Amino acid sequence: MKTTCTACSASFPITEEDLAFYDQVSPVFGGKKEAIPPPTLCPDCRQQRRISIMNERHFYPSVCGLCGKSTITEQPTSSKKTVYCRECSHGDRWDPCSYGREFDFSRPLFEQMKDLWNDVPAQNLLNAGTNVNSDYIHYAGFAKNCYLIMHADFCEDCYYGYGFKKNTGCVDGFYNLSCQYCYDCVDVNSCYGLKGCQDCINCSSSSFLRDCVGCKNCFLCVGLRDKEYCFENKQLTKEKYAEEIGKYDLGSHAQYLGCKIRRLAIEKEHAFKEYHGHNRENCSGDYLTNCKDTHSSFDCESVEGGRYLYQIVTGAKNIGDIYMYGLNLSESYECAVAGNGCYHVLFSHNAHVNCSDLMYCWYVQSSNNCFGCINMHHKKYCILNKQYTKAKYEELIPKIIEHMRKTPLRLPDGSFAGQEWGEFFPTSFSPFGYNKSSAQMYYPLTKAEVKKRGWTWDDSEPEPPSVLKVIAASKLPDSITEIPDDILNWAVLCEVTNRPFKITPQELRFYREQRLPVPRRCPDQRHLDRFAQRNPRRFWERKCAKCSKPIRTTYSPERPEIVYCESCYQKSVY
Repeated sequence: MKTTCTACSASFPITEEDLAFYDQVSPVFGGKKEAIPPPTLCPDCRQQRRISIMNERHFYPSVCGLCGKSTITEQPTSSKKTVYCRECSHGDRWDPCSYGREFDFSRPLFEQMKDLWNDVPAQNLLNAGTNVNSDYIHYAGFAKNCYLIMHADFCEDCYYGYGFKKNTGCVDGFYNLSCQYCYDCVDVNSCYGLKGCQDCINCSSSSFLRDCVGCKNCFLCVGLRDKEYCFENKQLTKEKYAEEIGKYDLGSHAQYLGCKIRRLAIEKEHAFKEYHGHNRENCSGDYLTNCKDTHSSFDCESVEGGRYLYQIVTGAKNIGDIYMYGLNLSESYECAVAGNGCYHVLFSHNAHVNCSDLMYCWYVQSSNNCFGCINMHHKKYCILNKQYTKAKYEELIPKIIEHMRKTPLRLPDGSFAGQEWGEFFPTSFSPFGYNKSSAQMYYPLTKAEVKKRGWTWDDSEPEPPSVLKVIAASKLPDSITEIPDDILNWAVLCEVTNRPFKITPQELRFYREQRLPVPRRCPDQRHLDRFAQRNPRRFWERKCAKCSKPIRTTYSPERPEIVYCESCYQKSVY
């Protein structure tokens, strides 16, 4: 069947498979199933709502409210939110249940949860495992000597990255997996020593590649398989290859930028596959690897039975409408960040480590049978952080769900948008300005548009760095060999945003060792530049440029790339 989104008025389908999934994950109390209703928002508006409550990239100075130690937090300074450092947040010097309260059946759940959220201290950042010399990381863990990496795990000596997994010495990357010493790369897997590459697997010692597999010592090449000593897609001898690449100094900003532009020109002559990823069975989406029965999903690995998933990278089964995480997550629906052995988590944000049967929870770890709880650890049978017996908990939850069914969920303009039950936290619940949330990257809005929707906007800017000198990016020396040590005492004005940023000692050493130019753009802008290289998370109908077979792809029809169906593509590259 088709229905209309209550937010954007777009028509969207709700399939029989969707309805069966909602029925399967609906909770049961006293032998009665509390049916989850079909969604009222289209998939994009649901995803926008989920990630509008997330701040993955903006940090603020703070002080732990328990031990007094200086720390870094995702919570804006203007919010006055009490923050605990990670050690205190997980320690036994405080009890989240001390903030517990009775459910008020005269008020909406979200209103009561917002009051609770305002009172309960928050953990400063979301990090996991043992981290060494890696204070400025977020949604990350098990890091050593890392700086400004997000959605990342098991990395060492990595800086300015997103979606990093098991990397060493990687800088300025987007989805670098099991890589070493890669720079300015987007979607590379099991690679070594790459510069300015995209969509490559098992490649090494190469620069400016796109869609290459098993290649080494190649330069400015697109669509190659198991090649060596190729330059601009032409096979050369080892000696001739060395002669050609010897003409380039990648330590020169002008030459490095020229190579990136040249690669784009070469790409226009290459055919691209209708989707990214491999080893898929009955799947639809982009960047899906080792997935089965997974639909309308993006950037997922080892998922079986999923729908509307984003960045589920470490395995999951039978889940829907989830943003980020995985690792044996199962039977869960409408969550932002959930995983590591969690089971049956519904309408929750940040559920970690063997949680089960959670509903409407916000940052809960190793807990089960909790409803409307915030910052709970190792608890069970709690509602709004108040402890109950199992019998009382199971008596109250159906009554609360029935209350939510009768509680209208309204948009900021006052229009009706369904009932509370079955809906994720509204954007108005978010502690962050929309422009500082993850939603701004995928669903960009102007300040006026955000205000019109009744959401908040954050105009605050970080304090400028304390430096001896501020220099425009255009005034930097072209070559890395001409960059003085004193740049560590300067601030560079980003050539796009005009925001000042500093070069750290670690990255300067990396640029010099790898003979790479100092960046002219601030870290946030470089992140957006890498993001812009990827296809958007939406589909278009078009035809294979070879056989005219209809295909559904993330390459829009007006784009310059030649796009083949999978069959024609495989024939063209092998």
